[in-house]
Amino acid sequence: MLFCTIYAGTIKAQTTVTQGKAIAEIFTDFHYNLNDTSKTTGFGLNRAYLGYRYQPEGNFYGTLILNIGSPDDLSADATHRRYAYFREASMSYSKDNLNVSFGITTTRLFDFQQKFWGKRYIANTYQSINGYGYVADLGLVVDYKFNDFVTADFTLMNGEGYSELQLDNFLKTSMGLIIKPIKQIAIRLYGDVNKPNGILQYTLIGFVGFKNELITLGGEASYKTNLDMNEGHDAWGISATGGITIFKKAEIFARYDYSTSVILPGDILKWHHKIDGSFAVYGLQYTFSQNVKLALSYQGSNAYDSGTKNSNAIYVNGFFKF
Repeated sequence: MLFCTIYAGTIKAQTTVTQGKAIAEIFTDFHYNLNDTSKTTGFGLNRAYLGYRYQPEGNFYGTLILNIGSPDDLSADATHRRYAYFREASMSYSKDNLNVSFGITTTRLFDFQQKFWGKRYIANTYQSINGYGYVADLGLVVDYKFNDFVTADFTLMNGEGYSELQLDNFLKTSMGLIIKPIKQIAIRLYGDVNKPNGILQYTLIGFVGFKNELITLGGEASYKTNLDMNEGHDAWGISATGGITIFKKAEIFARYDYSTSVILPGDILKWHHKIDGSFAVYGLQYTFSQNVKLALSYQGSNAYDSGTKNSNAIYVNGFFKF
């Protein structure tokens, strides 16, 4: 009897299926700077995510992801080193058309546009480059799919990103809509608002995209008030992306960003003129699988300010995930 009990317990343990999935994502590159090869040419590791998602029986699941940060993200006076921090540490509930996440989790600022373009490993998003907000934050995210045509999202966040988790009395609220009138077309409308230290700050974004088996086109306009927490320091810009499939796994792609800001009363130049300008990416991507991609591209930035040095570089980017 004892033998049968032990044997049955062993068989049950062997047949139990773990409801979990490992998560890993790596962005790496080699870049050759055409302006000054002595300073910024070399190999780079822009992202190294490692995590796990566990979903036991029921509608709840948890996600934990570590990000091995880049030394370039540290302040100028800090000792340059690799460091780790939580990119995501969330508990979620999912049932039917509703998904709720709580903790450090992905914001909805540019998540949809980033996935639509599908080449974040080559270049960062317009909003992230220009300081409009964060890819992740500490708070609450609610997604609800009304039908095949309309999906809505609502977030309530600290508004300070996933590497600055100090508490204060200010929260950022956002709402967004994804509208798909037909299968090939997607429209994204987004807005957020907060008022840290009594300064009203809001973001407005509109995106339209078209995608089929051969062509991908996307365009968005973004507007941000009091970008650097100074009254009247508003900024706006556009970002356009495109791609054409030339072979089954090969695609020619392009992207163009333009960022600008307002001229304050009494000033001659735009308040953000040292940062304003254009950014362009042109290249070829080869997709080995959904887990492995390689791209060759030119990336160049042209500053509005004549005293700011432009950047022109050739990149070889690699992407891996599981």
